[in-house]
Amino acid sequence: MPAPSIFAVIRHMFSRALRETGQALDRVGVRGVVHAHQGRRMGDDNPYWFNDHLSRHRGIMGLLRRGYPVVPGITSGSAGANARLAGSEHGLVEHGQTQDVAFLAPCATLIGNVQLAPNTSIFYKAILKSDVAAYGVNTIHSAEEEERWKSLPVGGYERKQDAGMLDAGSGIGHPTIGGANGGGIYVGEGTNIQDACVVTSYEGHSTIGKYVTVGHGAHIHSATVGDESLIGMGAVLKPGCVVESQSFIAAGAVIERGCVVNSGEIWGGNPAKKLRELTAEEKAKLRVQAEKYISVGNMHNHCMELGGNIPDSLLEDDDSLTELSAAEDITKKPVDMKDKDEHSNQLDEKDSQDEGVKVKIQ
Repeated sequence: MPAPSIFAVIRHMFSRALRETGQALDRVGVRGVVHAHQGRRMGDDNPYWFNDHLSRHRGIMGLLRRGYPVVPGITSGSAGANARLAGSEHGLVEHGQTQDVAFLAPCATLIGNVQLAPNTSIFYKAILKSDVAAYGVNTIHSAEEEERWKSLPVGGYERKQDAGMLDAGSGIGHPTIGGANGGGIYVGEGTNIQDACVVTSYEGHSTIGKYVTVGHGAHIHSATVGDESLIGMGAVLKPGCVVESQSFIAAGAVIERGCVVNSGEIWGGNPAKKLRELTAEEKAKLRVQAEKYISVGNMHNHCMELGGNIPDSLLEDDDSLTELSAAEDITKKPVDMKDKDEHSNQLDEKDSQDEGVKVKIQ
């Protein structure tokens, strides 16, 4: 796509400056409150300079010339991306599930043109990086333009021409193979990408279908994964490989460049090769496992709310909490010594009566 307009550049710069200034002021305020209540532990309490170290790292990172991540319910990207997500490809909601993302871990990282569908789960330390795509912010305005951009061959003249001569990353010598002609990352509905996974799109699009489970530490580089597949822990999918629907890639397997895993097969090894066909029962479990991770993601959602890892249900007042508070108030109430002596005498009389009853029964 062409380079972003001057208006888009100005808005991007102003928004970033405003966000970082607000964050710095927030940190100054927190520091000031602490100082007001606790004082300084070293030195006197005279005024002092507050130096804040600026950090521009954030989990959802938009790049002016490479696009902005699309996370349903959290962020919106280009008009073309929104139209695609609202269309027939991802618009259907199954089993009463919502249109929002199931879970996005606070320490996961989305960079550039990364587009998530509803009910996806991106777990802790996962990195989805599409930082070499010529996908300028606000340059794609319809689903048709989105599809046209996706169809441009990586490394071809049309993709280079589309990037524009002003794009410094489109020339020879770029540190990545695809240069500014790389692709985007598209994650389908109900898919889960687990802890420490890495997904890139240097040499073309990385497309992950619906209800796919990507195990811990797996790598997907410019590859295609079909619906209801499972990528085992630590597996590596090299650029250009295709894993068709309802397939199983074993843990630690390495799928070589351009390799095609046919539907319903299980592959393993390094380099990977076909081991056998999946049974009908095993194929059915692939979808079920992905759906379970939607529930797991929803259970983690409360960690994104104010209060940390305490769900709102534990903060609501109920009868048991009221009774507990009343009991605590009674135990903390000061006791008059005169009342205490009278209460002790009553207990002694009661014990004496009990002993007398016991003697008579014997």
